[in-house]
Amino acid sequence: MTLTHKIVLYAALALLGLGLLIPGLMELVRTKTGTAFLIAENVEARNHLRALNGMMAGMGLAALLICLNLEAMRWPVIGLGIIMVGVVVGRVWSILIDGNPGGMTLFYLATDIGFAALFLLWPPPAT
Repeated sequence: MTLTHKIVLYAALALLGLGLLIPGLMELVRTKTGTAFLIAENVEARNHLRALNGMMAGMGLAALLICLNLEAMRWPVIGLGIIMVGVVVGRVWSILIDGNPGGMTLFYLATDIGFAALFLLWPPPAT
């Protein structure tokens, strides 16, 4: 694996990992769930939202742990790429049925497409 390949993958995994772990943990331990943009109206919804935040934090931690032995983590990186494809499909479907979101959501969509493409098309080589 070339140095450029390593740097790009380490940077992407660190960005994804920290970008999921920190907000996921913050929302998980918050005493009041939801914000002005995502409000959980009842106990069931709050429980589901906390579980999603826990899953987001876990995925972020997994991305960071992959960095510990990147060369041997081809399939976990591909797995993250598959998950990111699911995120992209969800965002695109939401745009189609819920309407056109603001600029930040479109930025996140572009970022998610980039992560999915990177992890699926340029994972660590098979050893």
